[in-house]
Amino acid sequence: MNPVRIWIIVVIFAFSPFFATGDALSKSPRELKWDDLAPPIDDIRARFSHLTQDQLSTLYELYGLQKWVNDSDSDGAASKSKSVQTQIDDYTAKLTSQNLDVPELMDKIAEAMDDYNRLRAQPIKSLDGQFVRLPGYVLPLEFGGDAVSEFFLVPYVGACIHTPAPDANQIVLVKLQQSYKPSGLFDAVWVTGQMKIVASKHKLGYRDGTGDVASTYQLDGVRIVPYVAE
Repeated sequence: MNPVRIWIIVVIFAFSPFFATGDALSKSPRELKWDDLAPPIDDIRARFSHLTQDQLSTLYELYGLQKWVNDSDSDGAASKSKSVQTQIDDYTAKLTSQNLDVPELMDKIAEAMDDYNRLRAQPIKSLDGQFVRLPGYVLPLEFGGDAVSEFFLVPYVGACIHTPAPDANQIVLVKLQQSYKPSGLFDAVWVTGQMKIVASKHKLGYRDGTGDVASTYQLDGVRIVPYVAE
């Protein structure tokens, strides 16, 4: 074989990782919506399909108040609050007057909330390794001058600035091959790259404190462009 040809083949194989970006961009990415990143909760909703929207809202308010009382300070200040107890009594009476078993419903919604919280961090395993395209907002984590090489892609403006943060499967850690210069905080973009299931945590400063923000996915980005609705 011609020595020059052998040398060319060797070079191509030796430097093949550097050609990956161009090869990847020649493929058509799967366009994702944020709902595609989270397991469906239809089963949880179905448990309350016999309730009207007003009944479900009342039940949720009752559950929230009761949970706040149960989780409150040790001296029981919340449980002694007349206004809180009055609201609890009013919600309970309203549901009872509609022939609903309130204790049973409270057990059901507590169980449903436990199941929902378990789903909050769960990924969609089939996304692992897929070449995808996802819209979102840039929340920078690392800067190089005025450019960013690593950031959280989040589904809405203001995510992770106030607590609580979005669910872990609604935050994507993006690592870019080349730095990107955002036009400002929460720049709207399209990111194309390889999706991976990689759990991570980063400490962020909120306007009301600091805390760890968890993400379920990592996107190794090969292209980032300003968002344009299509």
